[in-house]
Amino acid sequence: MASVKRDKSGGFQKLDLALKQLSGIQTKTGWFPGAKYEDGTPVALAAAANEFGHGKTPARAFFRPTIAEQEKIWRQDAANGARAVLKGAATGHDVMDALGERAQEDVKQTINQITSPPLSPVTLELRAMKRRDPARRITGKTVGEAAARVHEQGYKLASGTPDKPLINTKLLITTLTHITESA
Repeated sequence: MASVKRDKSGGFQKLDLALKQLSGIQTKTGWFPGAKYEDGTPVALAAAANEFGHGKTPARAFFRPTIAEQEKIWRQDAANGARAVLKGAATGHDVMDALGERAQEDVKQTINQITSPPLSPVTLELRAMKRRDPARRITGKTVGEAAARVHEQGYKLASGTPDKPLINTKLLITTLTHITESA
């Protein structure tokens, strides 16, 4: 016959409390409604267009590759965090917030490493035009002007024009953040 020992140390209550701390906490990493370009375009929309590609914009994925590369590490961090909560060394909110911070920084690192596919000559010319006149708004007409310049005989891109994808205004990377909420 099996015997049952009573836990007099309060271990089950500690476990129950720790599980309740972790339950309902959610961390989200990405771009939130307040992040917008000066023309009102949500940064999340630009991020999605680059992640998946859109029209003539080729995909320059940064979220999905980061998840694939870091998922095991994030799981291990979550397991270590859960153990810390059980020991009373951390709160569930702190653990989840640290995971969100880690994911945010890992995605930023991926964005910083992207160099391909290269920017189109028209995009590079638009960047050069913007460097010459920072107040200039990019419109359909401006894109047409840039395309016409690129196709002129003897065209040369202005030296010093940055050619790295995803960093033109740096708003994409500087507004990538995370939030941790309790339900």
